[in-house]
Amino acid sequence: MLTNSRLVIVFETGVNEIGEPILKTKSFNNIKTAATDEQLKAVADALTPLQAWTPYKIERNNVYSLEA
Repeated sequence: MLTNSRLVIVFETGVNEIGEPILKTKSFNNIKTAATDEQLKAVADALTPLQAWTPYKIERNNVYSLEA
């Protein structure tokens, strides 16, 4: 059973000396478990223009209970 969900937006804040991206994450905890992936994507799309960095990827992290 799904017990918790988190929206994570990963931003590219620059590149290091060998050209690899430097990443920073912003996490939003306690997301409603009933929220669809499309709804979370819409929220992330609304939030990313408010940041100074380029969005790198958007993740949804779910926590499930294995107890019956």
